[in-house]
Amino acid sequence: MGKKIGLIACSSTKLGEDNPAERYLAKEIYKGHTFILSKEEGLKKYKCEEWYILSGKYGLLDKDDRIPYYDFYLGKQSAEYKKKWAEDVLNKLRSKYDLKNDVFYIFGGKTYYEYLILHLNCVVFAYKNSNCIDLNKTTEYKNGDSDDSKSNRVKK
Repeated sequence: MGKKIGLIACSSTKLGEDNPAERYLAKEIYKGHTFILSKEEGLKKYKCEEWYILSGKYGLLDKDDRIPYYDFYLGKQSAEYKKKWAEDVLNKLRSKYDLKNDVFYIFGGKTYYEYLILHLNCVVFAYKNSNCIDLNKTTEYKNGDSDDSKSNRVKK
């Protein structure tokens, strides 16, 4: 097995709504429950060596990138936009990692992983309700396994 990399989906709750010109570190701007839980507990639990943020607006963000407040949700975008977004994220990941051997832990809902799992070895997480990730319920996708090809998928 290669490296373990965490990918945490952004959240709608952010710093800076009252001061949109201010720029914040990406790792500090997001204040949603799932983001914080994933960052503080999920990354440690799954021993992720490195981590990034999946932003609907900016794609793959380094945790030390500085960004302003924004109001943009990937889930409200077209399938075409989401496919292009995923392609951009994958190209950035491909420039840093071995997509077939490294394992990506995607802490975020289906909107953020649906077009990524086709190309990654990854682990995704179930949700207890619409905004609370369950760090104990995972589904693994091996070598680009998809919903149509369940033979390599492992639920835990």
